[in-house]
Amino acid sequence: MSRLAEIQQQFMQYLLSDGSDTQHGQIQSVMKANVSEQAGISADDRLQIYANAYRIRLKETIETDHQLLGLYLGDDLFDKMAADYTRQFPSNNKSLRQFCDGLPEFLQQDAFFKQHPIIADFARFERRLLNAFDAADCARASFNDLQAISPELWPNCCLRFHPSVQIFTCNSNAVEAWQALKIDTAPPAPDYESPRAWLLWRGESRLTEFVSLTTEQHALLLGFIQGNNFATQCEQMLQWHDEQSAPMMVLQTMQTWFQRGLIRAVVSS
Repeated sequence: MSRLAEIQQQFMQYLLSDGSDTQHGQIQSVMKANVSEQAGISADDRLQIYANAYRIRLKETIETDHQLLGLYLGDDLFDKMAADYTRQFPSNNKSLRQFCDGLPEFLQQDAFFKQHPIIADFARFERRLLNAFDAADCARASFNDLQAISPELWPNCCLRFHPSVQIFTCNSNAVEAWQALKIDTAPPAPDYESPRAWLLWRGESRLTEFVSLTTEQHALLLGFIQGNNFATQCEQMLQWHDEQSAPMMVLQTMQTWFQRGLIRAVVSS
């Protein structure tokens, strides 16, 4: 390892070390030997400036990715979350886009924040929104593509979804709280009475959209995503509809999906 690479590695260890870590002082002493006083600023102060700037940049990343979560928590709790998360999950990727990927898990496991599960759900939802926005682009199929297939072949037809399509499930009203904050209104009190499911995608206008799903809509969408064909999905809908209305319900729902740009291809199983 070259001398420059060694210094760079030591500097990164210094930035990532916790001030309360027993090794922090040792790492700091090593780095001080490579940093000179400048313009009346001591080596210790110069190192601390870099360390503070590093953590501030990471906090700004959390603020950018989870702006409404910050509003939901308030300044003090957000500062606590950012500091604790940065300490436990230091950035290990060249891109800051992935830095907050572990935030929902942190909030779910942290002794303090896990007392309020809606917070982890809130963070997971915002991550899903970001993932939908950043997903790869591709051509989208239209309902005409399905109509061009001979009806006798429909039972074996499967759907392939746009890369941005995602299902979000939670046991709280985190999405309702997010929606309230989005329009500058007070969020509702946390509610954990029933599970909820949401469909997220990036529309053709490149805006991220989402809608709530009923139990049957969730089952239908999940089945198609898992690769089930039209016939299998119609049979599954018999839990909620009779033999005549089940295929019509599936077909009408599929038409809505095509209109929203959720489908990229129709294939035969």
